[in-house]
Amino acid sequence: MKKLLAIAFVASSLVNGMAQSYVDIARIFYSGTNQNYFENSDSSTRINEMGFDLTLPLVLNTKAAFLTGLIYEETETKLFESEPRQSFSAIGFRIGFSKTYSEWWSATYILIPKIASDLKSVTWKDFQTGAIGLWKYTKRENFNYRFGVYVNTEQFGPIIVPLFGLYHQSTDQKFEANLTLPFLADVNWKLHDRVHVGANFNGLVRSYQLSEIPESKEEGYVVKSLNELFSYLRFNLSPSLMIQAKLGYTLGRSYRVFNESDKITVGSILISVGDDRQQLNTDFSDGLVYQATLVYRFHKSN
Repeated sequence: MKKLLAIAFVASSLVNGMAQSYVDIARIFYSGTNQNYFENSDSSTRINEMGFDLTLPLVLNTKAAFLTGLIYEETETKLFESEPRQSFSAIGFRIGFSKTYSEWWSATYILIPKIASDLKSVTWKDFQTGAIGLWKYTKRENFNYRFGVYVNTEQFGPIIVPLFGLYHQSTDQKFEANLTLPFLADVNWKLHDRVHVGANFNGLVRSYQLSEIPESKEEGYVVKSLNELFSYLRFNLSPSLMIQAKLGYTLGRSYRVFNESDKITVGSILISVGDDRQQLNTDFSDGLVYQATLVYRFHKSN
């Protein structure tokens, strides 16, 4: 599969939150694009996305915590040149456990069931199940390594993605780098107590069941593939509440539609086995994307 660079958005938000000395408890976002033209066509479309992510950790003792959460996202765009805009969504839960084993080692284990479809007629076909295991080695208080694996039953078939990353914050707390490869890289610099400037990369693949493909009237699915480069400004409204304004560009963006029976055997990073699927729609162009995000952050030292 082309550009299978990442994992579901639910795993992305979880890994980011467990990597450092804070957890983003709640996140609400909206993003949009300018007109994106279909290949060899005068037809175009915009992409609008919105969603929220809620994390509810329950501390059991000084070395363990039970983790729950709720995630929702909705995308609206044209999938076919001659058809009207349509929306597809993902609604998911996370249930898991975080454990500290020693001064250096800790781990997080999460189960992630979700519904991902156009929500017109929800059946068992709309359900996906994912799981993540992430292990962290803390070299210093402000520096750690982490590695893990993510698996999910996407609409196109199973994926298995290894994860590698690190987190570093400078001693003066002005510079921060947070990497969880292959899907996330973020660096930022404190300009002022309330203002940060930064850049990040997000790579992702997500799939959604479609109750009907316009041309064939049969069931199918759409695979959303994005590689986004952003620059951003983050404004701290309070120690815990912040707003982030991002402007970026997508590389290799696609929303590809396939018949329901058109699957792969297994996929991973840039590799897919048994992928001879036939794309049913036309790709549209890359372009600018803008996003606004409101975040409530809990600092573990609080």
